Amino acid sequence: MQKTGCRRWRTLALVGLVLVLGLGLLIQGLGFVLAWVAPGVQATGSVHRALPSSCTSTQRGPVFGRSLALDTHEVECGDLIIFGGTLDVQGQMWGDILAFGSNIHISGDVHGDVNLYGGNVILLNGSHMHGNINLFGGSQQAEGSAQLDGGVNHRSQHVSLLLPGLDGGFVFPLWSLVTWVVLGLALTSWLPEHVMFIRATVTSKTRRSLFLGLLSLLLTPAVLIVLIALILPIPVAILIAIGLIVAWALGTIAIGWLVGEYIMRAIAPRHNTRLAQVAVGLTVLVLVGSLPYIGWIVSLGAGLLGLGAVFLSRFGTRLYSQPKQPLTF
Repeated sequence: MQKTGCRRWRTLALVGLVLVLGLGLLIQGLGFVLAWVAPGVQATGSVHRALPSSCTSTQRGPVFGRSLALDTHEVECGDLIIFGGTLDVQGQMWGDILAFGSNIHISGDVHGDVNLYGGNVILLNGSHMHGNINLFGGSQQAEGSAQLDGGVNHRSQHVSLLLPGLDGGFVFPLWSLVTWVVLGLALTSWLPEHVMFIRATVTSKTRRSLFLGLLSLLLTPAVLIVLIALILPIPVAILIAIGLIVAWALGTIAIGWLVGEYIMRAIAPRHNTRLAQVAVGLTVLVLVGSLPYIGWIVSLGAGLLGLGAVFLSRFGTRLYSQPKQPLTF
């Protein structure tokens, strides 16, 4: 009994140490990402520009996959974040614009910077841009009478395609980000129950999922080598490899959904929808996974945890254990 008790305490102490270290790395990583991705987004009390008294709206929540138009007589005060949508600025915008995979059309005045990660920004005739346009994989066009006080900065000369975070510099993972977000939105729309069961397994059986994911990753290469060496069952080896990739993707999307739920609940409870949770969570996972030196640890840990949960839940077809709270789809 004493030995069993000591083992439990040692296990709890080890898990606690890992969680503390992981939380510290995650906090540092998120701070780095926020400082690098949106340098112009400041706290409300520290905005460097004076806001007009004629504001018609302030501090909109994030916009996901839809069109937003600021009419001619509208004055928007505050920063704006848009994912996969269209923004049409006909009036005045006092704040910075942070857009992911979106199209921005400006025919009015923008007093701030535009940070565009994939998409297009077009300055139409009569527009006036009081700030910089920072492009991370996007494009910019300006018509004849458009005015731009700042500059156009192309910051996407080097875009990560495969394994970011392994070297000492940050490379914006444009295509990886777009791929994961699109894949996550598609799978959670087509197979919401499967992804939810995987997510529930992650929260209820975290250590078991992580152990099984690590064990699967260690054993798979040996199994594939044996099957390929036998020559005849090569299609079986291919199917196993494809199944492992699918399981890794499902698990990562489930982890991203879980992360996004916590973030949206904290920063934007009124916009806490399933699609918003998935998009935000996977965006954070990809960006943190691209951090120098520690990014690969975050990506590998999330992948192994999700991989084990996929196998425990039989690819999301059943609940491995009774969840602590009712599941909502």
